[in-house]
Amino acid sequence: MPQQKQPSRIDLLEIAEGLEPILVQAGQAIAGIYHQPEHRVQTKYDQTPVTEADLASHDLLVAALTALTPAWPVVSEEDSQHHRSQSQLSSRLVSAEAYWLIDPLDGTREFIARTGEFSINCGLVVGREAFFGMLYAPIGGAMYRGGQTLSAQRKLHAEKNWQEIRCRGMPATGGVQISSRRSGQSQPHQQGMRHDHLGSALKFGRIAEATADIYVRSGPTMEWDTCAGQAIVQAAGGTVSCLDGSPLLYGKSGWRNPGFIARGPSAGDQASR
Repeated sequence: MPQQKQPSRIDLLEIAEGLEPILVQAGQAIAGIYHQPEHRVQTKYDQTPVTEADLASHDLLVAALTALTPAWPVVSEEDSQHHRSQSQLSSRLVSAEAYWLIDPLDGTREFIARTGEFSINCGLVVGREAFFGMLYAPIGGAMYRGGQTLSAQRKLHAEKNWQEIRCRGMPATGGVQISSRRSGQSQPHQQGMRHDHLGSALKFGRIAEATADIYVRSGPTMEWDTCAGQAIVQAAGGTVSCLDGSPLLYGKSGWRNPGFIARGPSAGDQASR
């Protein structure tokens, strides 16, 4: 397989600037449906829910990303073709320099429950690695971006400029473990740490911005749930790895992840910098 050319910092900046208004537009479509009195909910083949908002965001993102980076395939949670057969995409993904993994509405159950804790995830894979990502919270307006050649940054609602963010080292006291609101009770708890719950990939943003320290997930997730957040946490100086310490890589069979742990830098990591 030929070695993939990695997008440069300039490439990622241009892509990020092009992607930002797309995320905002998709977020507006989601928010418009979110605030309606009732939500029409369907059940997908895997027994997970899908709403009009998931599909509206999917349509906007796939069309925009295809126009923005036509050489890079787009793999979306809501594209049933990708679920039917990963092999249908294999030849395109192998020959492409990069490809997108997107979740048009991560946290559909939170959307239905009206907690506001959902996000739009756009992650870029290069050579099986999470290379770049953007996360956007339609309710609240926080946006995150970062990658291997672009520092981690955050822009809050109504701010004009991006602010650099950095994971913190584990505090001696007052550390925060963050877990999924829906599955957090089943996760192992770190002793002596406050335990917070939050829906969707926004948990990665909390670690990257140094308001949380560790996120342990033993249950199954899909690659589009983690790719964008992993790229941002790593760009912020943190780590994301499988529970056995091996790298969390992409292009796995069925797009399914094993358990993983995302965290800020360890004492050893800080000493080596």
